[in-house]
Amino acid sequence: MKKGLIIAAALAMAPTLATAASFQEAFESNRAMHGNDHVFEWKGGKYHTNHEEEMEARVKATKANAADLLAKAKAKNAEVAKLGFEWKLTGGILKDAQKAIDEGDYQKALNLAAQAKYHARIGIQQYHYAQKNWHLSVPE
Repeated sequence: MKKGLIIAAALAMAPTLATAASFQEAFESNRAMHGNDHVFEWKGGKYHTNHEEEMEARVKATKANAADLLAKAKAKNAEVAKLGFEWKLTGGILKDAQKAIDEGDYQKALNLAAQAKYHARIGIQQYHYAQKNWHLSVPE
């Protein structure tokens, strides 16, 4: 049954993946379908479904690397906070990343810092979308 659902989903998504008008659409479709670490083709090129922050977390798990990524995540979060689009949960993730560094769990710290940086980046995208489409929330 489960295999049948997966095949049905793949068949349903196939036309969407083949006709993606933009790289972003192709990326998002493939990411939703296959998760991270998947390679897909788009307009003759091969691409992976990893977010940039996931790639940043794939460095050697050292205290210095974890602290560096955490600093980048905090800076990106400060940027989105100035715009008023900071996500509530990101602050807790940043604290958990610092705690992981303090406890010597550098891979966990890298993963958490990457997650926090991703949230901040998406918050910035939400801000720009809201600025462009504010009129959609005004009642007629």
